Amino acid sequence: MQQIEHRRVDRFWLKLIERPLVFLMLILLGLALLPVAVWLDLRSISDTSLKSQAIDLDDAISEIRTYYAQNVVGRVLGATGDIVPTHEYHETSGGIPIPATLSIELGQVIGGDGRNLKYRFVSDLPFEDRPSHELNDFEKKALADFRANRDPADLEIGYEGSIFNRSIQIASPVFLAESCVPCHNSHPESPKTDWEVGDVRGIQAITISQPIAANLWSFKFLLIYFAGAGAIGAAVTGLQWHQATRFHRMNGDLEHANSEIAQLNDQLTSENLRLGAEIEVARQIQMMVLPTKDELGGIRELEIAAFMEPADEVGGDYYDVLQLDGRVKIGIGDVTGHGLESGVLMLMVQSVAVALQERGPSDPRQFLVSLNSAICRNIRRTKTDKHLTLSFLDFHHDKVTLSGQHEELIILREDGRCDVIDTVDLGFPIGLDEDIASYIETKDVPFGTGDMIVLYTDGVTEAESPEGELFGMERLLESAQRHAAPQASQVLKGIIGDVKAHIGTQTVFDDITLLVIRHT
Repeated sequence: MQQIEHRRVDRFWLKLIERPLVFLMLILLGLALLPVAVWLDLRSISDTSLKSQAIDLDDAISEIRTYYAQNVVGRVLGATGDIVPTHEYHETSGGIPIPATLSIELGQVIGGDGRNLKYRFVSDLPFEDRPSHELNDFEKKALADFRANRDPADLEIGYEGSIFNRSIQIASPVFLAESCVPCHNSHPESPKTDWEVGDVRGIQAITISQPIAANLWSFKFLLIYFAGAGAIGAAVTGLQWHQATRFHRMNGDLEHANSEIAQLNDQLTSENLRLGAEIEVARQIQMMVLPTKDELGGIRELEIAAFMEPADEVGGDYYDVLQLDGRVKIGIGDVTGHGLESGVLMLMVQSVAVALQERGPSDPRQFLVSLNSAICRNIRRTKTDKHLTLSFLDFHHDKVTLSGQHEELIILREDGRCDVIDTVDLGFPIGLDEDIASYIETKDVPFGTGDMIVLYTDGVTEAESPEGELFGMERLLESAQRHAAPQASQVLKGIIGDVKAHIGTQTVFDDITLLVIRHT
């Protein structure tokens, strides 16, 4: 079941990867969703911040209204005498807070109840009956800067906090107005009596805090986006890990297979060397049993020139010149296919033919019948499916007796004529049937002085040019007549030259055998 799921996942990703446009669109969509998530979070953060500030401002205004109702309006309405602005308004009938006292107490009201909004009205020179104001570093620096610059529009801004919370501090200077200077210089509890108009009495500081950790969920869209991207990334990573595991396992299998292949290659190399040596031995044996130049040149009244070129190391073409007690028999044949099996069958035919020439019947028909019977027995024993076409020529003084089925016999007459004799009705392929006596016929052909016989296998007529055109019977006849000469070797050389020129760079697909026999 797990393997089925893995296959489904693999098929899904493979289909996705095979569609790069879809894959690209998904990536672009994912990238486009990032600014959308950021924008939605910014809107959410803005909403949260505005809501928090609105709540704090609403509470502050409510507290200010309550403070004003109690300590200003309430005291004015309840006064029995004159209304007196004083910092000791609580102990004074008809007293109301002066601006400085109002600011200090409003800071306590606004900054209470743990709000994120704080307000302070502080100075480093408070009245003696009031507790000392503890100024922080920001407030001390702001106060020093304001007194140095004496610019009413000056502001000091600072930030503090950690990665989990953040706050902004804004400080502005509090200058002594003309109406304030006499009171501050004459007040018995004033720490300084030489104030001048425009002196910086203190600062007004506002602190707004923003607890970042508490507002973490304000980034919900971005967090959801990252969670989705992380899930996709984890899925891709899991797929890559799965694929990497498969590739690792496949690499291990390949290494094991390569090791086995290397061993098989070593064995195959050794076997090829052995087989190559055996084939070379077979080729050498085949070439050794062919008639030698001395044998071809030692026959009275006949000049014989021969050429054989196998397509493989071992060919399937057969030719031989047999002579005994003045009797001359020349055979030519073509085993089906080529290679080692064909070459072995060719050697069988050569051996049987030599034995029959020495001890067998002299009659051409009986000779072929006996040879076929022996070859059939060997074919059954070796369980091969090979057979061959085979013709023999028995020479007499002025004629030749032709028997067996093979390619056409070409005779170049002394007077320039050219005869072509078909052998189809003279025999039957050797090795197909044990009894071919009824198929064997003979034909006597005149063969006078100066006449030439051309014998060949189908490797000559079926030789292909690079364009796939066969050499053919017409070219063979034309070549034989064009190269007619007093010597058989010259005719042979001319015909083979034409065949090679026709083949050119094309691969030779079949064995080529050609014999030229001249009656001297």
